[in-house]
Amino acid sequence: MRCSFAKLRWGILGLSAAIVLPIAGSMAGSQTTDTGQMQQPPTIPAPPFGTPPFGETPNPNDPLEHRRLEKMEKARNVDRQKQLERDTDKLLALAKELKEEVGKSNADTLSVDVVKKAAEIEKLAKSVKDRMRG
Repeated sequence: MRCSFAKLRWGILGLSAAIVLPIAGSMAGSQTTDTGQMQQPPTIPAPPFGTPPFGETPNPNDPLEHRRLEKMEKARNVDRQKQLERDTDKLLALAKELKEEVGKSNADTLSVDVVKKAAEIEKLAKSVKDRMRG
């Protein structure tokens, strides 16, 4: 009785596996939407025209690429010059304010505002210096 019960149990399990596996496989193989169409993987947009593919360097012999790079460099230089002018104007204004505040204080005391303004001037001056170099 024991052998026949074991055979019967494995027979039922084998039968259920034989039915379930093909159904599961067919469900996993077809990804359909509600309309019954196959889903497509998302596409990656193409880079703008004239740019080299990712990981490749631009061709330095290409005259169009050379002109584009020159225009970009000129635009960066113009922006850098404008930023330098704004920063130096601010630096001049802060230096004038610092001179006025130091003139108002006496020889024995300095206010916290004077020290903060001097630190701000130092930071801005370093920024201008670094931008002029690079």
